[in-house]
Amino acid sequence: MKSGKISSVILWSVISAAFVGPGTITTAFTAGAQFQIELLWAVVFSALACIVLQEVSARITIATGFSLGQNLSHKYGAQKGTRIQWLVALPVLLGCAAYEAGNILGAVSGLNLLFVGDARLYTLGITGVAGFVLWQGGSRTISIIMTVLVGLMGISFLFLAIQAEFSVQQVIRSVLVPVIPDGSEWIVLALIGTTIVPYNIFIGSAISKGSTVPLMRLGLSISVMIGGLITAWIMVAGSVTGEFTSFQELSIKLSNSMGLAGSWALGIGLFAAGFSSAITAPYAASLIASTILVSSNKKVIRSVWISVLLIGFGFGISGVKPIPVILAVQALNGFVLPVLTYFLILLIHDRQFIPSAYRHSIGYDLILLVILGTTLLLGLNQVDKAISSGFAVPTHFTWVLTVSIGLVMVAGWQLHNQKMRHV
Repeated sequence: MKSGKISSVILWSVISAAFVGPGTITTAFTAGAQFQIELLWAVVFSALACIVLQEVSARITIATGFSLGQNLSHKYGAQKGTRIQWLVALPVLLGCAAYEAGNILGAVSGLNLLFVGDARLYTLGITGVAGFVLWQGGSRTISIIMTVLVGLMGISFLFLAIQAEFSVQQVIRSVLVPVIPDGSEWIVLALIGTTIVPYNIFIGSAISKGSTVPLMRLGLSISVMIGGLITAWIMVAGSVTGEFTSFQELSIKLSNSMGLAGSWALGIGLFAAGFSSAITAPYAASLIASTILVSSNKKVIRSVWISVLLIGFGFGISGVKPIPVILAVQALNGFVLPVLTYFLILLIHDRQFIPSAYRHSIGYDLILLVILGTTLLLGLNQVDKAISSGFAVPTHFTWVLTVSIGLVMVAGWQLHNQKMRHV
């Protein structure tokens, strides 16, 4: 592989490091413990959908030379474009801050499985090292660190996965045949939501600037496929552990079934996932400030990622669980993902900005509309769950499904009209 291709793979490794965090580990282990490998198809779908959305976002930036925020401003005008930028950026920035505590505590949990120590000192140390990396490192340095951490995750969870006994035929069937066992709906949506995260779209747009489409596709595809494989390995590992309520309990189960190596593999993988996400969440926030809110002031950008890191540290060191904040942010991010998908669909077909060489065929449009429907279902379901949890009322999945289908039909009609206007 030539040096340019290797550099592209390293640069894009931040994507897999970003979406394989403590939340992904918990979700994938739970999926495996409850439903064995039946939901592997959801991991495959999520990875493919992530690649498609990331590619569209990156292709728009490569084609125009402008960030996602600048393209929104050019398409919709300064005033309306600014409102749209804040609409998509603010909830994601809040999400980065709200989830940072979980990232830091995930890394601390991993260290606690490996070494006996003071959790508060671990929290302070992880926050300090993450801050140092973000302060000193550019995108390439951060990408190299992410490559190492992704490698640690991959080796650790592959070791756990190979302990399971499934035939090749069972794995192929689970990958290719979508099934939704009773009670698995929320886990399917969670697997999709933990892979297709809004801030990854912003990261992809930022790091693709100045690249070429072939190099972007290579780096992106390899990065996301590695992240998808790690998620799949975690699910397979979960199939041999049974249900659990904490990482400590999970570690004991792995130690009983695989020996000390099982516990160490979990600790290393969990630390690598938490620490990498503890860096990528503030990093994503800084990219949003520079590419969506179009700020070139280094002090402003630095203050954004510092704020995210300190908020995560504050919740982590205090032990306070920001559940109401996380629920609200989940609802907001659930709303942002389909909105982002919708704007990407319209931007990539705007002939005023995107040359024909960078647009795609109708088959690709159909894939994007399917992804839009899935993200709508995911997003509206998150909003519904957050509201239902807050007011202690039942959820309304049938209505969520109906509304999602209707909105996809509207988006498809708008896309058709936009393309016809330029014929």
